[in-house]
Amino acid sequence: MTEYRVNIPAGRVVDLTHVMLPNKEQYTLEVSRKGERMEREGDIMSTVYFWSHVGTHVEAPLHFLADGGDTASLTIEQLMGPAIVLDFRHKEVNEAITLEDIKAAGNVEVGDRVLLMTGRHTQYRTPKSHDRPYLTEEACRWLVEDRKINCLGTDSSGFEVRGVSHHPNHRLLNNAGIPVLECLNNLVELKKQRIFLIALPLPIAKLDAVPVRAVAIEVEG
Repeated sequence: MTEYRVNIPAGRVVDLTHVMLPNKEQYTLEVSRKGERMEREGDIMSTVYFWSHVGTHVEAPLHFLADGGDTASLTIEQLMGPAIVLDFRHKEVNEAITLEDIKAAGNVEVGDRVLLMTGRHTQYRTPKSHDRPYLTEEACRWLVEDRKINCLGTDSSGFEVRGVSHHPNHRLLNNAGIPVLECLNNLVELKKQRIFLIALPLPIAKLDAVPVRAVAIEVEG
């Protein structure tokens, strides 16, 4: 067992997770009962069938790499710790978020968890869910190789370079073992740029992605 020691700070908690609605998600989510209650009280269980990328979720390297780690391989440290929120709500659909943009948006520290705020959380579960800006390969490479980030997150449906077929950002992040959070919610409700992030996945062997309950703590003081 690997230990990760951290003090969870006190502060304002903001839920960064979309509520998922069975039979209404873009990626399948179905919930059915195993047994029925005859009275107000009594045990029930449910069968849940969902695609791994439904809702607010984390992608593991296995999503892109045949030999990549699954959700069970992701460490708590990668998805729990200091994070910075970078505001790109001014970016248009298919517009690049460049390295210069990243550096101008905030001071990304080595080991940070970086969250890209695009304001596209309002497009979740709509026909415009994939209308978003994208991160350039140069910017992604700097985050991975220079800043050695622990994870990358976005409140849109993705981050990949538009107009290419070789998936450069997936390759960079997944080869480095860096998890990606997609479809975050409520980043616009944060009052501070630096937060403490908690976004822990179920550790399921052979699974490429899984929904998470993501929260931000705005540290007091």
